Amino acid sequence: MINISHIKLLQLSKNSGYNTDFIQGYMKRNNLLIKDFTFNKSMLDIILKKYNKKISDFIKDTYSEKEQKNKFAQISKILNPKKNAPHYFTPNHLAYDLAQWVNNFSTTDVTISPQFFMGENVQINCVGSLYGNGQVGIHKGKDIHKINIHPKYSACLAVEVHTDGSNNLMMIYKPSKIIDRNVNGKFGLAQDKKTKIIWYGFIEPLSNGKYNILDKSQCTGKTIGKLAENIQLSWSTEIKASYYPTIYNI
Repeated sequence: MINISHIKLLQLSKNSGYNTDFIQGYMKRNNLLIKDFTFNKSMLDIILKKYNKKISDFIKDTYSEKEQKNKFAQISKILNPKKNAPHYFTPNHLAYDLAQWVNNFSTTDVTISPQFFMGENVQINCVGSLYGNGQVGIHKGKDIHKINIHPKYSACLAVEVHTDGSNNLMMIYKPSKIIDRNVNGKFGLAQDKKTKIIWYGFIEPLSNGKYNILDKSQCTGKTIGKLAENIQLSWSTEIKASYYPTIYNI
């Protein structure tokens, strides 16, 4: 999708004798084309299913009786787009109105912004679960599931926490095949080279080149105990982010 200024630039350049493909190639190489953020219908489907609503409910609640017939047609064109079709009522307009509508009846404290309905939905795999013994159990087959995430974490994986006080917390990490020295003296994930067990805890390097995995209080910093002692690591990695998913709890 190209905005109006880019369309005018293309028209002027073509009239001056330049080939359109050349112009578009130049603009793309030089980052002059805006990103294509289209309406994401799957996000609307989540809302409608969650609250047992229909698109007709949104239209009746949001627009005057005189506008409703026209809005049905306009929204249908957005939800079922045709290539190069003109949009007088744009996806941005629809996203804004939907956000206002949802926030009026949502039963949670999650505030929906118009961006919720725009762009691609980035997902990563949740590949394991952390239990009360500090060990990560790796999921297999159908137990591996996807979670929605900020695009900047698209190269990461997730581990779901199943411990008291942090149940369902998602820990986001980047897969590693090396021992990451940056995670020494911090909380992170690490695999015991001998047993293949993956641990989550405070990674303490030792003078002999091996490691302890400590259970430390994140409130006081005091060591509660040792989860693993004097082990050689296959790899270690830091936690990039942790959060409670809210996208399906709207």
